[in-house]
Amino acid sequence: MSIKDLIYDPEYFLETLEQSCSDEITQYMDARTEEWKARGKDKAIRSSSLGTCIRQSYYGYFSDRESTPIEDMFARKRMYMGFVNEETQAKILGRMDGHLHGVESIEQNQFPVHIRVEEDVVCTATTDFVHEYDYKDKKYYVPMELKSTELWKWNEFKYHPYHLKQILLWMYYAKEKLNLNVPYGVLMYTKRSTMENKYVIISCDTRFEKMSREVQKYDYWKPWLDNHVSVIKSSINNNSLPERPTDV
Repeated sequence: MSIKDLIYDPEYFLETLEQSCSDEITQYMDARTEEWKARGKDKAIRSSSLGTCIRQSYYGYFSDRESTPIEDMFARKRMYMGFVNEETQAKILGRMDGHLHGVESIEQNQFPVHIRVEEDVVCTATTDFVHEYDYKDKKYYVPMELKSTELWKWNEFKYHPYHLKQILLWMYYAKEKLNLNVPYGVLMYTKRSTMENKYVIISCDTRFEKMSREVQKYDYWKPWLDNHVSVIKSSINNNSLPERPTDV
């Protein structure tokens, strides 16, 4: 096949286009996979599993099995578009005051985007972006978790509990274990077709209440966080499988 075929054979043009799309996404996603592997090379409990199922965290801690790469191109395209959204939002968020962590992919494996709690059982959490502010000789950290979606019922939608737990666990490790100043966190959804955003504010060290906003309080979730982290650490130390969850 040649340039001549691209000119005179539309079907070949389309096949080449689809293959180029596949090659680009494969190269991009393979690079991201290597980052995830580097981040998870040590035995640790991560917010992505802890927020979903406490048994998953237990099995994941004791398993040496590598995660099976996602081969389905439709799923890889959806994940790819999620990363494209993050990169677009990084350009927007970078215009704000303060220092934005998470713009470069390598930062996903570094503090403060990726935090580690070195205890008898290592806990880790990674969020998408962290805004760092210096004020009166103190540092303040505002984490952000970004999700892109194409929900039909966009107007009625508030948030997915799993996504909220992801950022809550980052805030928990940062505040309770590392003693960082975390005034609040932001869970942000972006509708891909229009770039319309929806926000969930998790108030922590700063009080925030507004009728038009979806607001969750860190103090409300703290007992759940305390219990969740305690159960999985105890289960791992005692090698006892946690009870089957009822809220999944």
